[in-house]
Amino acid sequence: MESSSSLSLRSNNSSSTTINEDQIKQKTYEYIRLIYTRNEDDFLSLRSYNNFDPKDCLALINKHSSNRVYFFGFSRFSISEDFHVWEKLKNGIWHGVITVQSMISEFDSWFIRLILDSSHVAFENLEKQGHEYYTEMVSKTFVEQLKHTVEDDKWDFGGEKVFNRGIDFFTSRWQPLEAVLPAFPCKSSNIEKVSGELPDKGEELALKRLISFANSVKNIYPPGIIVWIVSDGHVFSDCIGVDDTKVNQYSQALKDLYEKLKPADWNPIKFCSLPEIFRLKSSNFEEGLVSDVELEHHLGTELDHESETCRKILVTSCDTDAGKLRRDITTEGHPRLALFRGFSKFMTEDLALHPNVSNMSKKKYKKIVAGVAFEMIKRNDAYSNLVELMFPFHLRFSIHAHNNAGPKFGISLLAKVGEEHCHPINSIEDHMEPRNTDLLHIPTPWHNAIVKIDNQETYYVIKSNKVHEELKKGTGKGGWDPKKLHYSIMSPSPLQVKVSALKRLIKEEKYYQQEVSEQEQYVSQMKAHKADEYEIKKQVEVLEESKRMVPQVSKKISEHKEALKKFLESYSGEEDISTAKELVV
Repeated sequence: MESSSSLSLRSNNSSSTTINEDQIKQKTYEYIRLIYTRNEDDFLSLRSYNNFDPKDCLALINKHSSNRVYFFGFSRFSISEDFHVWEKLKNGIWHGVITVQSMISEFDSWFIRLILDSSHVAFENLEKQGHEYYTEMVSKTFVEQLKHTVEDDKWDFGGEKVFNRGIDFFTSRWQPLEAVLPAFPCKSSNIEKVSGELPDKGEELALKRLISFANSVKNIYPPGIIVWIVSDGHVFSDCIGVDDTKVNQYSQALKDLYEKLKPADWNPIKFCSLPEIFRLKSSNFEEGLVSDVELEHHLGTELDHESETCRKILVTSCDTDAGKLRRDITTEGHPRLALFRGFSKFMTEDLALHPNVSNMSKKKYKKIVAGVAFEMIKRNDAYSNLVELMFPFHLRFSIHAHNNAGPKFGISLLAKVGEEHCHPINSIEDHMEPRNTDLLHIPTPWHNAIVKIDNQETYYVIKSNKVHEELKKGTGKGGWDPKKLHYSIMSPSPLQVKVSALKRLIKEEKYYQQEVSEQEQYVSQMKAHKADEYEIKKQVEVLEESKRMVPQVSKKISEHKEALKKFLESYSGEEDISTAKELVV
């Protein structure tokens, strides 16, 4: 075991800062070194934290357990000058947590007791021979049906081995696989993205995909799989401009939808959330323990008392930042700076129509967005730590575009293949897929809407305002289907489709030509005023992308003109073709 003096999450950080981390009280997560189950002879399961080596721990536990002191349903004793053991006997099995010896507060004791009561750490061991075969087959199924692949993907360069080790934990015990997916928070507050505030066809398709994957796993591996949807809605609701009550309504509607979709003979999806993890009433939590905790609220959303208390518990127990993020985002080239900029860009779009920012100046809005992005990253880190404690052995699924090196693995909830496949598109007319390579942009139901075009089998995921724009322009007829919970559009006549498409391309070409001219002037001004090199570089990238688009659109115009010309040669309908003839000249 390491001594407590050598255990530091930030011991290699060389960044200069005015913050003295030694003077900041550590969070409960930082005290924890081991979570386990055991009998008298051996550990049955164990998970180390903060670079802890569990060697000799069992012998020390057995040696010193006679010194245990009992509290309310659990006990504590020391195994050295450096470490405490906290244990609770459940069904003949000891559930334990090892922490560093420190000034453990009443809050810390409550939180450790919560882990002993609620952490998913105990699994029966039936010791299946040849489990490696099942591990390999489940892993292959994951790749084929669920995994999201990114540029510079690390799955084939170590990620698969990390993933398979997680599967091995369950297959070697012949127990149902368990995975955790922080997702399905609530619908975006941006009405130009979504159809409404409750789950729709998008959530239905996503749940069906998870169920389909679970069925495939069960066909390969009889114990099956359980996917825990751990909603992060109450973690971020105040940051993304959504009232806590709306998160509650969305979550309940999602559970109701699943009840209609789930298999008759088994239950592959379970739900959990911040209030369900902390169980304020049944865990006898004293709210005074976090009464002095103040959270950053930038958007004036309605706060539910229970949800707000849970957020306070989250940051008090698992927010290990201690000023590090602030340093990271002021360090040029730091990966966390890129993440912060990505969050800021995403939230600039997501909050643009929120009523609480409608009268703000651009400068103030930018400041609000930066504060929101900063708070979201901190809470995301804290929530990740909490999930790690409560689901220590679970496969970690994510709706973000990770490089799949582990421990988190990106998944696509909306399938491009298989039954009820769903493709992301930029517009109804061109069906082009958006190009996004950042961490935030795997299409999800809660940031988009679903549309069906001409009753084709394929579903399309798109921003809701794009559908309304096309309907307003007369590109098609249709609207929202309240029974099927998606948009439906029927195209107009073939002649109208071709004419409208060509008009839009001509307009698009002019737009990009103007963009190139304006961006060239802007880059010149930035250089003249000696702007930040990074900002200049990013603006040049935008300029180059616009320059590339001009010839691409010009080529499309030529192709569409040729197609329209051939169509007119054989056209015998009664529609006015004068506009079409003018376009192909």
